[in-house]
Amino acid sequence: MSAPPGTLINRLSGVTRRLRRRWELGYGAWILGGLVFVTWTVLVRAGCTDRLDAALTVPVLPPRSGRGQVLEAVSLLTHPLLIYTAIAVAAVVAYQQRMRRLATALVTSLLGLPLQVGIATWIDHARPSSAFADSLSYRGFAYPAGHAVAMTVAAWVLVTLTRARRRPTSQIRLWRVAGILAVAVTCASQWAMGLQSISDLIGGVLLGATVANLALSVGGTEEILASWAHIGLPSATVDKRAAIVYNPTKFDDLSLLRRRVESEVLAAGWQPTLWLETAPDDAGHEQTRRALAAGVDLVLAAGGDGTVRAVSSELAGSGVPMALLPTGTGNLLARNLQVPLDTDAALRLALSGTARAIDVVRCTWDGGTERFVVMAGLGLDARIMADTSDDLKRVIRSGAYVVAAVQNAVPHPFAVDVALDDAPGHADAPGTPAEHRVVMALLGNVGTITGGMTIFPQAVPDDGRVDLLLTGPNRITDWAKVGAGLLIGQDVDGVSHHQARRLTLTTPEPVPFELDGDPVGRTRRLVAEVEPGALHVVVPPDPTRPSPRPAQVTHRDRHK
Repeated sequence: MSAPPGTLINRLSGVTRRLRRRWELGYGAWILGGLVFVTWTVLVRAGCTDRLDAALTVPVLPPRSGRGQVLEAVSLLTHPLLIYTAIAVAAVVAYQQRMRRLATALVTSLLGLPLQVGIATWIDHARPSSAFADSLSYRGFAYPAGHAVAMTVAAWVLVTLTRARRRPTSQIRLWRVAGILAVAVTCASQWAMGLQSISDLIGGVLLGATVANLALSVGGTEEILASWAHIGLPSATVDKRAAIVYNPTKFDDLSLLRRRVESEVLAAGWQPTLWLETAPDDAGHEQTRRALAAGVDLVLAAGGDGTVRAVSSELAGSGVPMALLPTGTGNLLARNLQVPLDTDAALRLALSGTARAIDVVRCTWDGGTERFVVMAGLGLDARIMADTSDDLKRVIRSGAYVVAAVQNAVPHPFAVDVALDDAPGHADAPGTPAEHRVVMALLGNVGTITGGMTIFPQAVPDDGRVDLLLTGPNRITDWAKVGAGLLIGQDVDGVSHHQARRLTLTTPEPVPFELDGDPVGRTRRLVAEVEPGALHVVVPPDPTRPSPRPAQVTHRDRHK
């Protein structure tokens, strides 16, 4: 029997992620780099790059000029012997600290020197004529450029190891830029002094990248990064453990996420983290149940609003706190609770913040029951969510919702009967008709949506009430009034706000609806009931609120 198409797609997706991860860690990349270097070497030997070198010949620069002396200093500081000596010293230090794999990688990278000398002697490519012929950097053959090989090896290895340290994403990017600039400055100084031609420098960079990838692969990149990330961490641990439920499609570099999480967790003295990956057909329900069964003290939800909804739905009523690692497009719960959107800051908060009890809204419809923590919607809102392209969200993020909204610019109104707290009409206005004609009915547990717009000005995530927004403009021109009403948070023609502990929406025909941004289907009846304080979420401290309990209440203690 053949496997279902969905299963085959999931398997292919898993294989693709594993291959991508191996590629990012350098496995096999050195083979491709070696092939590219060999191809470029063949072109250089055949004279195919002579025109390129002639076209990019540098003007004569006086050696004793100010610029000439600066370039000479750069050339001496980036001399291959100095670079390889520094790498050798680093290898000895790593070995003394019992980081054997790192030491192996660094020693392997030293192969760049004999390889460059051997290939240069074999190619026998003469250096261009230069006014700096008396420089120490002018010794030996030209191809591949020794300075470029050495600096590329050093920069490549250093930048790779830097990714393992506990630094914010912005700093990691700066290190990457610094590594690229170091190689660029080295090559520019060699070219400006007339010591190397462009083809020599390109060959040097290609050989250096190949050697660096080979060194990291021989040492074992994952093992090197893991040990490097643990430097300086406390040896003592506490009897606490976190689980992380993560959506792999939301991360460009899962290996970097793992190192960051483990570094912060171990730095706090916690036990190693339980990692649970979501699946295309399960946004995190089963994974969260597995985390609860394992008796963890904290569950981190790493993904978009769908992952957060699945995790929070399972944690509701359990007493186990949830922490947020926002990685989606909306990140609405994180924004409303002031949780940092930066991964490192969110991690630190998760392990040191306080847990705030917030409400969860349980929805029951024609086809089932599920909870939400942010918002739900019938009609236009659900159509926009269904028409929003996931691929477009990766490119323009929240702008993808605008594109979907334009596609639904002329929505179809529908009739809806509203019962608040099991009574028709509004509790504060009993005479208000229970039947409305709308294009959208929004339910909110918090007030702010994508783009920072507050459409539920009275919404508080722990007030024991769910907010309802009904909007039904009759003409296109009425949308201006609706927009103004949403911006000022007040009722205008076509916009009305309501609150209830329990509400029921009933329509004559099935209407599409969504929960926390995920299209669910169609229904004629939707019942929303608040579960007050059912979920504990780790949030930044708020001096205006009473001191909540710490987030690190253990799951095991609750059952003793």
